[in-house]
Parts: sequence; C-alpha cells; structure tokens
Amino acid sequence: MKRLFLLVLLAAALWYAWQHRDDLFHRQPGHEAVVENSSGREMVRVRLSVGDQSFAKESIPENGKVVFPFRVDRDASFELVWEFTGSLGEHTWRGGMVPRGPMLQRHVMTVDGDGAVLYRAENK
Repeated sequence: MKRLFLLVLLAAALWYAWQHRDDLFHRQPGHEAVVENSSGREMVRVRLSVGDQSFAKESIPENGKVVFPFRVDRDASFELVWEFTGSLGEHTWRGGMVPRGPMLQRHVMTVDGDGAVLYRAENK
C-alpha cells in the first residue's frame, strides 16, 4: 500500500512537471535597471531598491555602469543611494516608474558630477 501511494505521488509530480514545463524550465524575460556613473568620480556603496527588491554594488568606477535584471509583480518606483569616494554623506534619489504590465523596459539612471540623476526608460 505504501509503495502504491509513492508511485501515485511520483506519477502526479511528473504529470505536474510536464504540464508546467515552460514555467519551470524557461526563464521569463524581465526589466533591467542600469546605473551609469558619469560623475568623474568613483561611486561606492551603491544600493538600488525597486518595489520590495534591493540590489547592491560595492563600487562603480568613473564612466562605468552596472546592470541589475529584475521582475516586478506590481507597479513600483526606484530608490538609489550611493556615496562618492572621498566625500562625506550619502546621496539619495527617488523616482522613475516600473509598470507591472507586459511591456518590458530598460531603466537607465545616469549620475552626473553634481550628484543629480538623469532618468530615462526605454522599451526592450
């Protein structure tokens, strides 16, 4: 009886995996957040939050960039926190908008020499 139960359980698991194979084995595309450093200084302790997800990078060299792939299940906005090498204090920027819908976007945040952020979104 125990073997029969395990056999039925195994058959159900295999059937479920076969029916949902696309969801299980094919990674779905998502959004991208790109942080570009055009400040002329190195950015350190970079943290990016979108919705309930957070990403971190220890440093971004001058004229460098970092790409964070992500997915969202509801509309969200960004929060970017960073420091410049040799300066005191953190810089914070909030803004942008990520739609939940089917349209996938690349969100580019460019930090300039004054610590201002230029934000643009483009379709992927």
